[in-house]
Amino acid sequence: MPIHPSGGVSGAPSRAPEHSVAPRPALPIDRRTVVRAAAWSVPVVALALAAPAAAASGIAPVAPSRPTSTLVFDTWQSNAHWDGSGHRTGIDTRIQVQNTYWTGSGYSTVGAPVPTLSVRVRYPASSRVGAAPVAISGAGWSFTTAVADGAGSIEYVFTWSGQALAPSQSTPQLTYTLAAEVPGQVQLTATASAPNADTVAAPSWGDTVY
Repeated sequence: MPIHPSGGVSGAPSRAPEHSVAPRPALPIDRRTVVRAAAWSVPVVALALAAPAAAASGIAPVAPSRPTSTLVFDTWQSNAHWDGSGHRTGIDTRIQVQNTYWTGSGYSTVGAPVPTLSVRVRYPASSRVGAAPVAISGAGWSFTTAVADGAGSIEYVFTWSGQALAPSQSTPQLTYTLAAEVPGQVQLTATASAPNADTVAAPSWGDTVY
């Protein structure tokens, strides 16, 4: 047998018998214990993975919005602009937008004030309009931008802002002139929109330039 140092006072080695401990029999595993362990461990892992992603995004949920006003075109008319020699060298356009009094399903609710709104007017490629209006008037109205598409059409965006437009009130009339080559009849389209109103299209009775 091997010699092991003992913890005696003299420090002399002593012989200690070798012995081994027999393993205890394994206790039976309760199935309910396993199920409980699994049920508690899954939510902990899921939370650890989901929480950092939500915290990193920093984006608060956005509540769905509902339109509280309804817009209509009060005035929508365009005509060819003639120079002193009788040539059509441009297009004059007049627009006025109203915040209607009634809104909602069945028009049963009084509309809310409109703080600002925008109008988009599209000119077909055949009109060959210029890059920006050569003249514009109307209190609160301003020219925002012109955007061309791949087909050669150009959309002009105008913005109105001022004292909130109360229900039943209309904007001041927007009047502007575009330099253009008007070959004949030109058909335009326009829309109006506001932060608290759906987009509406201009009526067809004012969409043709003669």
